[in-house]
Amino acid sequence: MGKCPNRKNLGSRDDAVYDEIQKPESEKNPLPFDEDLPGMGQFYCLHCDRYFANVSVRDEHFKTKRHRKRVKEMMGSKPHTQLDADLAAGMGMPDNGPKLMSV
Repeated sequence: MGKCPNRKNLGSRDDAVYDEIQKPESEKNPLPFDEDLPGMGQFYCLHCDRYFANVSVRDEHFKTKRHRKRVKEMMGSKPHTQLDADLAAGMGMPDNGPKLMSV
């Protein structure tokens, strides 16, 4: 048996979620109504990137170990991006160090 098809991969949008959390309150937009999402898209957990059917379910989620772990993870250092991966693999711009002599 494989994984449950309804379970989302929470680690796939770490960098986007981190950037959204770092925005000041004045730049954050209110949630638009979307009838395709649970709870018309109004009950959202930013840290876990997840929508809930109503406020009581969302508030219960805020008390879970998974949510607290995710909040702690997002408050730490910035997650790795594709650019970091490319540089680590040697696919980015070469770093030849400072130029010592001009020719």
